Amino acid sequence: METKIVNAGLNRLIPIAAELFASEVPLLGIVSAGFPSEAFNYTEESIDFNRMLIKHRETTFCLWAGGDSMRGDGIFKGDLLVVDKLEEPYDNSIVIFSIGGEFTLKRLKYHANYVELLSSNPEMESIIVREGEELKRWGVLRFVIKKF
Repeated sequence: METKIVNAGLNRLIPIAAELFASEVPLLGIVSAGFPSEAFNYTEESIDFNRMLIKHRETTFCLWAGGDSMRGDGIFKGDLLVVDKLEEPYDNSIVIFSIGGEFTLKRLKYHANYVELLSSNPEMESIIVREGEELKRWGVLRFVIKKF
């Protein structure tokens, strides 16, 4: 029998606000993450984070990441996850699943006779789900918001 590691910290769904107001922030261009560049010296346009982060308001929700099973993808405890229930998962997408009533965040891998839920932490085993086993997809991860 495989060990199923489920993260109880993900069990707190955070709904999107009932009303979203346009709030644009200036986009100053590109900043070099290597050698200095002069590209930072002008305003290019602006970004409305509501439009950028939320594709479908009625089906978008947020969760706090509660563990380190996806650290290989740069997702750590305390990160805010923006998830859309309407998005269709594809092979290798990162998806929120409900297993036995608890949520888990894993990378989806399709196989001929089963579905594998992969952790990006090499210390954690995959979850194998075969036909007939309970697995509910809650949504596809669209964005990760970090606080520094």
